[in-house]
Amino acid sequence: MSHVVAPAEGDVTNALRGRSVPIAVMPIQWWVASQGLDGFDAGHPLRWLHKYLRWRSRTLERLSGNIRVLPKLVKQLKLWNVDVVYTNTSVTPIGAMAARAIRRPHIWHLREFGDIDYGLHHDWGRSMFRCFISRADAAIAISEAIRSYHLRDAKSERVYVIYNGVASVAEFDRLHKIVNSHSALKPDRPFTFALVGLIHPTKGQDAAIRALALLSREFEKVRLLIVGEGRTDRLKALAHDLGVTNRVDFWGYVDDPYKAYLASDAVLMCSKSEAMGRVTVEAMSACRPVIGYDEAGTSEIIEHGHTGLLYRGGPEVLASCMRQFVENPAWARQLGNNGWDVARKKYSVEVYAQSVYEVLSSVLKLRTTPCG
Repeated sequence: MSHVVAPAEGDVTNALRGRSVPIAVMPIQWWVASQGLDGFDAGHPLRWLHKYLRWRSRTLERLSGNIRVLPKLVKQLKLWNVDVVYTNTSVTPIGAMAARAIRRPHIWHLREFGDIDYGLHHDWGRSMFRCFISRADAAIAISEAIRSYHLRDAKSERVYVIYNGVASVAEFDRLHKIVNSHSALKPDRPFTFALVGLIHPTKGQDAAIRALALLSREFEKVRLLIVGEGRTDRLKALAHDLGVTNRVDFWGYVDDPYKAYLASDAVLMCSKSEAMGRVTVEAMSACRPVIGYDEAGTSEIIEHGHTGLLYRGGPEVLASCMRQFVENPAWARQLGNNGWDVARKKYSVEVYAQSVYEVLSSVLKLRTTPCG
């Protein structure tokens, strides 16, 4: 039976309670954060020192917070009599600390780069982070890119690459039926691209808007959906300056991203540092071809010319890929269906759960197998 420790109440804890999963809520602290340091300013060394000391103070606060929580967490894990501790992110070390305290195996599931995708830095350096990982009984990376970035020095027999599952097989089939029942692009409807994800400079929304502006010089009926949480003032100003305000729709946060996938004809993934790219796989599950930046996890998912297109460069190159879909929408739909077929086989919840279960079983079996 699974037990969950969450840092705060929210949608996840509500969903787990609805499934009768035992939960404990504790104020677990991260050991990563944005430093807010822009480099040493020779003209204002005291200002830089002040920023550094403020950041260091916060790292100590996070450390002391975890130290205060640790005894309570250890007590709870003993009460539950857990067999293994599973940390589902790399942003906190407390699971590893608790597992060591109760002498239980620990599995670390690494889902983010941290620094190159979210600008987060480890409070006590990457060397300390790697030291913790090296002591794990197993480590799971959500892509080869994450494995290479974080686990290149770890023992290979303890490292696994397991891609996220995004939907059940039944849900894959349901989406395929919905999409292909009315897949043809209506003559009066613009070819629509969607970019789904957190509004952030690393996600490439500005590149998508610039590419659409280039494309709109040749095609009147093209449209872009920007979907995700975050401030859009800068992006709206860019769309206005480029003369495409009426071609770019800002949806903001949506609780169901499939609303955006099904409202589009193709999906863009312009981030250069996707750990895996859940949006990419979700789009494939909805039979949508993806144009993705040829880097990190995205390169592992998209098969260029078969399930989507990969590009490397600026808005001009992106616009060239988008043009291919606009000029040949039937081909774009075929790539979308190819992507669905690949995703159904590789990224279903069933495949994901079975892979994680096998790691858990192997760790427990290794712990219980007598020596000699």
